[in-house]
Amino acid sequence: MFVGNQENIQTLTRYLDMFFAGDPKAPHFLIIAGPQHIGKSSIIKALLQEKMGNHFMTDTLQIKDFSEQLEKKHNLKLKTVITSETFKTLIKEQNYQDVGIRDVNNRLQQSSIGKYKVVFLENIERMIMEASNAFLKTCEEPLPKRLIIATTSNAPQLLETILSRALVIKFDQLSEKELSERMESNNIFANNKDLKQLILNMAMGKPWIAQRMYELMTKEPELEKIFTGLIHNLTTDTKRFFSHDALKKLHRYGMLEAFIDGRIAYCVNNNMEKKWQRRLSTKRLMKSNVNIENILLYWLIE
Repeated sequence: MFVGNQENIQTLTRYLDMFFAGDPKAPHFLIIAGPQHIGKSSIIKALLQEKMGNHFMTDTLQIKDFSEQLEKKHNLKLKTVITSETFKTLIKEQNYQDVGIRDVNNRLQQSSIGKYKVVFLENIERMIMEASNAFLKTCEEPLPKRLIIATTSNAPQLLETILSRALVIKFDQLSEKELSERMESNNIFANNKDLKQLILNMAMGKPWIAQRMYELMTKEPELEKIFTGLIHNLTTDTKRFFSHDALKKLHRYGMLEAFIDGRIAYCVNNNMEKKWQRRLSTKRLMKSNVNIENILLYWLIE
C-alpha cells in the first residue's frame, strides 16, 4: 500500500488502466513530476508490474539514473559511445548500462512479447538538447500499444516541446505523519523512537531516504550505533571527539548532509536558534572548498 499522494496515484492508475485496456483516449506519454526521493520510480514500477504481470521484464525498458552511484552527472545522450563505463558493476547485483535515445527509439519500434511495450525514463530532464530533439517525433507520433512514462524532479529544465507532448502528473513530498505511517507499515526503526524521529527529520518527506538509511543500517549495524551515539552526544553536548569521528563516517557514507538537515529540523522544533544557525552555516560551508574536518570542527566547537 502506498502512503501519501493518494489522489495523484489514483490519477496515474486510471490512465494506466485506460492504456492497458486499449482505450484510444489513453495518453501514451506520461511525466510524473515531483521532488527527488519521494518514491516516484517505486510507484511507477509497482503499478507497471501489476498491470503487465510476467511481461513486465520482457516488454519494459527502464532507463535508470545512476548519477548518485557514478558520483557524476549521468546525462541521457543521443547515442551510446562505447567506453569502459558503458557496462559497469556499481553495487551487488546491479549493473550500469549506458543507453542512448536512439536505442530507446529503436526499442519502441521492436515487437513486444505481450501486447504492450513500455519505456520508463528516470529523470528525463537529463536529456541533452540533441537527444531531446531526437525524442520529439517519438513522443508526437507514438506507435500503437506503446507507452512512454518518465519522472522528473526539475520540470522547468525540460524543453517546452517535450512537456507539451506529455500529460504531467505532479507528486508532492509526504507529510511527517504520512512518512511516519509508511515507516511503521514497513517496520522501519520501530524499536528506536529517537532514531526514527531523526530519520523522519533527515528524510524531509522523502521515503526513499528513510528506506536507504534503514537498508544501510541493516547491512552495517555500526551505523545505527553511530547515529544513536550522535543523537545523545549532540543533545547533551558531550564526547565531541567521538562526534567528530562519527560525523566523518557519515560523510564517507554520503549521509552527512541529510543528517545535518535532521539536526536543523530538531533544533528549529525545539527553539534552539543558536544551534540551528550553526548547523545551517555548516551546511553552507559544505558547498565551499573548506576541508571537511575543519567544517565539522566549526560545527562542534561552539
